[in-house]
Amino acid sequence: MGWHAVEAVDDAVDATRRFLFPFHLVRWAKLAFLVLLMGSGANAGVSVPAAPDARLGGMSGFTSDLGTGTETEAGAAELDAVVSDILAGMPSDWQIVAVAAVTVVAVIGLSVVSLSLRLVFYDALRTNEVRLWRPFFGRLRQAVGLFVASVVLWSVAAGPIALAVIVAVAFETPTGWEPIDSLAATVGSLSIGPAIGVGLLVSVVILGATLALRFTYEFVVPAMVITESGVIAGWRRSWRAVSGEWPELAVYIVVHFFVGLGTAFLEGVALTIASVTIVAVAGSALLLAAVLFGGLSALVSTTAGIVSVLIVVLLAIAALVVLTLPVSVVTRSYMIAYEVATLAAFDPELRLLDPDIDPNSFDRGSASTDRD
Repeated sequence: MGWHAVEAVDDAVDATRRFLFPFHLVRWAKLAFLVLLMGSGANAGVSVPAAPDARLGGMSGFTSDLGTGTETEAGAAELDAVVSDILAGMPSDWQIVAVAAVTVVAVIGLSVVSLSLRLVFYDALRTNEVRLWRPFFGRLRQAVGLFVASVVLWSVAAGPIALAVIVAVAFETPTGWEPIDSLAATVGSLSIGPAIGVGLLVSVVILGATLALRFTYEFVVPAMVITESGVIAGWRRSWRAVSGEWPELAVYIVVHFFVGLGTAFLEGVALTIASVTIVAVAGSALLLAAVLFGGLSALVSTTAGIVSVLIVVLLAIAALVVLTLPVSVVTRSYMIAYEVATLAAFDPELRLLDPDIDPNSFDRGSASTDRD
């Protein structure tokens, strides 16, 4: 009998093929919407949507050279003046509080929306129907719980690192805050043995929290969708499925790393090819526009020229997203299908894939449509 994680590699290929093909434009458009906005799970920490993501970053070098004209600088100055006028009547302390509050609320809101859309994607795999609004609102409560769990686990994972950086800085230059300065002095006075022990303990805490976060996104989330439960119940159910299977889990972590590396390579190749092509086309269009306007300086110093540049840039970004999203749909579908296929191998009761796309269901002869 083979390893669950190894067998799931081929199962995920079949499941992804059955899930995405035959091609239907509306279905793919919905999946592209989900992939674009649902974030990247545990790898992104608090799951804020990944836009602007690498697709937009690929255009940063192209756009940075276009905003140096006096017209652009004047527009930025006018924007700064408007913002300054809005904040001028507010006390400085209230300005800080207002900005912080708006930022926190925005991050929390976007994170919950992103996580709910992620759960919608799992719903699509479960039903083989890509529906958006009803599953989105139905999964909001689970998304809130998942957000809280993510914040807690990321705080445990990143907290020791942040504290270590602060202590290191305070040891060299006292901050004036007694607790931190005292901690820095205490840590600095430790001998080699205790210092190594503290470092190992901190490393274990960080590793444990990181693995717990991965387990939450890769196994607990599908268990939540299957059992219609919250994070804690999903943890209990999925942990009961994998507990004691330490060799299988170790193999899964290794295989998952190489599977993720392969999908990241495919996405990187697609992004590179699309970026080079689009930059070449957009650059040619801007050169032509510069000739028509009488030179590059005229292009970036007149209102019509600035509008032309903005149109080209926006079209280039839109084209980059359109060209690379289909690849992301395939890779994200495959990664999630791989994770849920592995979980189903641990416990068949946690089988999430719809029978029409689950290759194991086909093997058992449950899909009569293919035989017809």
